[in-house]
Amino acid sequence: MKRIFSLMFAALFCCGIASAQSDVDAATRLKEGMEVPAFSVKMLDGSTVQMAELKGKVVLVNFWATWCPPCRKEIARLQQDVVERFAGHEDFVLLPIAIDDTERAVKDFVARNGYTFPVAFDGGQKIYKMFAEKYVPRNFVVGRDGRIAFYTVGYTPEEFDEMIRGIEALLK
Repeated sequence: MKRIFSLMFAALFCCGIASAQSDVDAATRLKEGMEVPAFSVKMLDGSTVQMAELKGKVVLVNFWATWCPPCRKEIARLQQDVVERFAGHEDFVLLPIAIDDTERAVKDFVARNGYTFPVAFDGGQKIYKMFAEKYVPRNFVVGRDGRIAFYTVGYTPEEFDEMIRGIEALLK
């Protein structure tokens, strides 16, 4: 009897994971190999970044929000494991895009935490909706050809480390 319950639990658990992954896939508009559409985004410092101008570089587009606990863990790692690690790589661009309700909330969060990297604001989620329908944090790594090389959803230290290795491979 225990064995039957164990098998039933395992089957339900696997179905739940498959269903969750299916939902993530369905909510992802840009998938591996797809070309990133042209867009421009306003940075908190008032400048504007045009995605088309970044072609030829490896770009990490990171969607996050201040109210999202996994995003807060991930953005802390962006400072030390991305900004510092890839400093000096002229062919790499980090483009973190906050999807909060107010620009003030993002500015306060960045200042309070001492983050030094430029941050963009997409309060209406216009850019985010080009990439996905739901779930943050999300990372889209864009290859030099302007196409999605790979993407991640959510945050785990292991997945983040794997993303770093993927970026390093693209920069070789």
